[in-house]
Amino acid sequence: MSLTRRTLLGSTLLAAAVPLAVPALVHAQDATPVSDGAEAPGYGIVRVRALPTPELNQAVYPDVMSRFLPQTSAIPGYFGYLFAFENDNLATSLTMTLLADEAAVEAAVEVAEEYVAGLDPRLTPETPLAEQGPVRIWETTDRPPSELPPHLTGCQVTFRHRTNAAETDIEAIIQTVNEGLIPDLRQMEGFVLYGWLGTPDGRISFNIWETAEHLAAGDEFVAEFVAANPIITMVEGTTEVYAGTIGFADVLGNE
Repeated sequence: MSLTRRTLLGSTLLAAAVPLAVPALVHAQDATPVSDGAEAPGYGIVRVRALPTPELNQAVYPDVMSRFLPQTSAIPGYFGYLFAFENDNLATSLTMTLLADEAAVEAAVEVAEEYVAGLDPRLTPETPLAEQGPVRIWETTDRPPSELPPHLTGCQVTFRHRTNAAETDIEAIIQTVNEGLIPDLRQMEGFVLYGWLGTPDGRISFNIWETAEHLAAGDEFVAEFVAANPIITMVEGTTEVYAGTIGFADVLGNE
């Protein structure tokens, strides 16, 4: 089942979630981004969480917004948070927490662990992907928030978890991406954000586009770029890819 902006905005899920989420949304907007005006987060936490049914995933969303997000956004060094519903499996959610430094990461992990431990047992998820590390690439649209959907609701996000080959020169890859890919991506219609998170064995790339059509065009462009640049290597095998529709995000800093 695919979740579109229309179905998301029209769903009883959001109708139920909004009254509970309002304090969290206000808190997240008022939370100070990375200290002294930094334009990018220093670290990120990425989680993919799976529940048995879409209905349970819908039930956990307003609880996340009303209880988890206010605690997380109060952490010194909080930069932003994203919650999305996976398009191919509505029982699965994608989340990303962005922070200034390792101290903030430790505090955020503690908040998350306490939150999960206190959940109704029916809402306790499995976690097929749990990574955290430094943000190595961070590029956002120049468009003002007023030109984007509020809190990026309905926009499309992807996480790609790649394992580096032993011979991978990650610094050379980052330079290649920064110089050869990102300038063109930023000019494409519907572009919102492109970034990389370093992990112990590789990296997670994440990107946000306004619509599924924009996302598909961006994915095709990136695939062509990768194919044309053999320096971008990884261990043979299937890259883990998760794509979802955003329910809430404040990842652009001062939104």
